[in-house]
Amino acid sequence: MNKQELTYELALQTGLTQTKSKEVIESLLDIITEQLRQGGEIRLTGFAVLSRWHQTQRLARNPKTGEPYMVSERFSVKLKPGKQLLEEINKPTTNNKSK
Repeated sequence: MNKQELTYELALQTGLTQTKSKEVIESLLDIITEQLRQGGEIRLTGFAVLSRWHQTQRLARNPKTGEPYMVSERFSVKLKPGKQLLEEINKPTTNNKSK
């Protein structure tokens, strides 16, 4: 699912227009980005925790040429799924195909 599809689904489920849904999604992403930029974390109980972490400089290899190069230090984001999310995605699904 991409952002456009998410916007459409949000509009369907909430009764908002697609324009308003897009504004809500953009605002949510801006808030999350700013919180992580400032070093905070986002806790969505039962769903996930997003947190910023520091990656140190390290040696890597170009997959095409095998040449080594240094990857600069940077910040990245970790997503730790919540218990409810894990339970939901691991529920058995009904398969309509005949065996």
